Amino acid sequence: MEHFDIAVCGYGPVGSTFAGLMGKLGHKVLVIEKNVGPSPTARAINTDGEQLRTFDRLGIAEKIVKNSSEVHCVHFADANLNPIQTIEQPVGVSAMGWPNQVLFYQPELEGFIRTSVESEENIVIKEGTELLSFEDCDEGVYLNCKNSDGDLKFFSKFFVGCDGASSFVRRQLDVGLEDFEYNQEWLVCDAHLTKKVNIPEKEAMQICDPKRPGTYVPGRRGHLRFEFKKMPSEDSNELEKDENVWKLLKPWINEDNAELERAQVYSFHACIAETWRKGNVLIAGDAAHQMPPFMGAGMGTGIRDVTNISWKLDLLLKNKVNEGILDTYQRERHSHAKWTIAQTVTIGQVIEGFCAAAEGKEYEPKGPSYDVNFPHIPSGIYSDPADMITGVPIPQPILTKNNKKEMLDRIIDETFAVLTLESDLNLTEKAKTIIELLGIKIITVTSNDDSEERLKSVFEKYEAVLVRPDRYTYGGVKDISYLSNMIESLEKEFSLNL
Repeated sequence: MEHFDIAVCGYGPVGSTFAGLMGKLGHKVLVIEKNVGPSPTARAINTDGEQLRTFDRLGIAEKIVKNSSEVHCVHFADANLNPIQTIEQPVGVSAMGWPNQVLFYQPELEGFIRTSVESEENIVIKEGTELLSFEDCDEGVYLNCKNSDGDLKFFSKFFVGCDGASSFVRRQLDVGLEDFEYNQEWLVCDAHLTKKVNIPEKEAMQICDPKRPGTYVPGRRGHLRFEFKKMPSEDSNELEKDENVWKLLKPWINEDNAELERAQVYSFHACIAETWRKGNVLIAGDAAHQMPPFMGAGMGTGIRDVTNISWKLDLLLKNKVNEGILDTYQRERHSHAKWTIAQTVTIGQVIEGFCAAAEGKEYEPKGPSYDVNFPHIPSGIYSDPADMITGVPIPQPILTKNNKKEMLDRIIDETFAVLTLESDLNLTEKAKTIIELLGIKIITVTSNDDSEERLKSVFEKYEAVLVRPDRYTYGGVKDISYLSNMIESLEKEFSLNL
């Protein structure tokens, strides 16, 4: 029986990213995937600057940006496609050091991730392999699988289910879902232009037509995404027929200037798992939360999950912390995921509100009302997140060090880091011990290092900040003499083995 440090079920964008992160951290990783090859069609379409920072750790962020496009604005439009309300989108490089938001083509994206993952010799990929069962014990997880070669058995110290909305792993753990009561069926269409047409290339649209709400998103290199609500009493099989699909697409494209990749009715859900970890088994991505596609945030929420858990499992596997660190995963990620779900539901309700107004009707949202604050991580932090610095990703400048320009993330690499204006830190012995244990980097930033002043707002408030391996700011101190206190607080917060 082959032994692994980490096993992951699911080789989609979230599972593959997680495998890549753990592999690059030096761990032996097993990937179990029942299908073979990347997704044949586009599903996820959107990623942002924060996720690109994670993709940069896999060495593929530049490639993703090069093969993506940006949307300049999103219109809420009437039935005739005339804008009712417009939301402008920031474009170009953001404070994250990458574009604020880009649109990709999922089969291509998965290819980029897989190339990175499969270059790591310590990652074993088992495609065409079905997970039959697993047993969690004190020492780890026993996995029973089968493929065309027969039954397979593996052992892994930790096991993460990134196996989608119908997650086998979540169901085997007997984990319930909190339902936002926003369940609808929509026809999702992907098409590719074969000729240049006169339609908006940088403008997305939410169509508030009471007869059939819809969505239009212009992707990269002529890829177009359309979504249309399935109306009551309609038959999915009829709606999916090519002749009916082309009728819906007529305001934008036709068979003379585009090819249809897929048209399929999907059920949109809004829900979140009540428990994200049991023993040595965790869930992430769609296995832990599902949301309508109105923000294009489903995949990104999963990427944030695995970025959060990867560095914690790394420290645990290297015996620098105890298992208490795994309790921080759901505490930190649940509220952000819940906020994102609530936001996507709200956009759906805005569309329905405009549709009702077009018919002269009152609209009252159905389902529970969720009062979820902006998603600062509520724990795993030291300072007050009201500062808009703590609990969110640190801005990423290009720093000039030793006459060389380098992005902050690449200087930090895979560890904690202290960013400070001061060179004389006068740290306590305990703080020095923690710095050595965690490999914390001390990065002194002078006024000449950050020419674009991306860290200006940080250093206007604090003399030093401590950044976590996931690039979230742990906290800051206004007086450098308190830096040791902040570093020492890591012991309790993340269950350090001192």
